Amino acid sequence: MTLNELLVEWSYRTEKGYPDMGNPSDILILKEILEKLELPTDILDELEDDEPEVTVSTDEPQEEPIPEPEEPLQTTGGSESYDAVIRRHLGLSENEAIPTSKNSYAWPGSGGSTYSIQVKGDDIKWWKSFWELTPPKEGQTEGGTKGVGNGEISLYWLYQYSNNNIDVKDTRGSDNPDLKFNGVGVEVKAYDKHTGKQGLGRFGQDVKQLKLLGIIFGIRALVKAFQPRQEGKKRAPKNVNPLTWDGGNLLNAFEILDELKGIDLRELAERYDVFEKIASNMIFLKEALGEYSTPEEGAKKMAVEFVRPKLGRKPGPGGFLVNVLPNGDCKFWQIDYNRVLENEDSLKHIKAVQGSMQLDFDQLFG
Repeated sequence: MTLNELLVEWSYRTEKGYPDMGNPSDILILKEILEKLELPTDILDELEDDEPEVTVSTDEPQEEPIPEPEEPLQTTGGSESYDAVIRRHLGLSENEAIPTSKNSYAWPGSGGSTYSIQVKGDDIKWWKSFWELTPPKEGQTEGGTKGVGNGEISLYWLYQYSNNNIDVKDTRGSDNPDLKFNGVGVEVKAYDKHTGKQGLGRFGQDVKQLKLLGIIFGIRALVKAFQPRQEGKKRAPKNVNPLTWDGGNLLNAFEILDELKGIDLRELAERYDVFEKIASNMIFLKEALGEYSTPEEGAKKMAVEFVRPKLGRKPGPGGFLVNVLPNGDCKFWQIDYNRVLENEDSLKHIKAVQGSMQLDFDQLFG
């Protein structure tokens, strides 16, 4: 622990929010911190006896303490487990108020759109302090659980303990968003940047989508197998299947499907059973995606069908994905599937890697 970190920790635990060397209670808190760090406390014993006025000076610049408001804002709702984590971190009792954010931050609700915020002023100190906090596992009082990522409790505090009148709940779970702001789902990520393809988790439970992808890439593989090999080259099929593909592979598969539209598969099925199965699959695909006029339109419809179940669970209808950074830079993306359909380059920003979904949030929903 650096000297600056020690001073910050000491400030958190004091009644006023900053240390007073003339206050015996503050001296006792410092002594407890030093003993925990196995550092000498002899000089503090003399201070407790004499109680002189002493000024702390260091070679490092000291952060200005955050003054407690005269009448701390009392919020309602929120998360008992997250509040308990924050209080334990700050050394507060259940009856002591959690510090409040000093600024207001945008929240448009379910009818809003993509936007960014920057944590301001004194709030950034608390934001960084809460950055790595996690609640304990269920039934325990100590330790943490990986079910909560970096920045989640920081974001919870920023909105729950503000004057925005937003009730923030933690709703984490396998099929739930991390947080809900006034009932609207917010799925929290902490990638090191807002751009580029980012993981959104596995999609193995989306059975219908896997069946559709199996049909699309199965027909693609069948056609590719019968294509003549270029002279002088070995046929080395790429690893393209329902679990691993990119937008270019998807478009190529729909170009092949488009060619099959002009073939009477039912007539071929009278002579070859395999075409009966292909015809049935083509009907299933059309019922799932609806009509489309070009291979690109069909591929985009499949891309939306691919992400819809996952995003429908986390963050849920009208919800937001948010990426948070340690410096307080946050970007919220409102989930709008029309953006995927209307963006001419959307297929470049979506792929699957060994059963895990990867999206460029900013390009698809920005």
